Amino acid sequence: MARAMTAADPVAALRAAAADPALPPALRRALRGADEDGVRMSALLVARLRFERLLRGSPEAEAWFDRDPAAFSAAFRRYNAEVPPAAFFPAGEARLFRGWLEAQPPR
Repeated sequence: MARAMTAADPVAALRAAAADPALPPALRRALRGADEDGVRMSALLVARLRFERLLRGSPEAEAWFDRDPAAFSAAFRRYNAEVPPAAFFPAGEARLFRGWLEAQPPR
């Protein structure tokens, strides 16, 4: 579910999970029954909460967003898709983002 919430197309990710024979049949049925609009809304909320946590936990990220919102937003979209949500507090989100940034190839 976490992977679906951060996927570029959360509905497609949930459909793919619902077709995974490695999952228990009851879980696959539940995933197939998920409301698509609800899935999209949930994914937007996950992204918004991560974005807010990051800006609150990282003065550097906040400064980058203020300086160049388009570039920061593009980086955040990649981060959100590549790094599973695991932080509950701003400092944890900032650490995850910093680690992700450090692992990026130079541009």
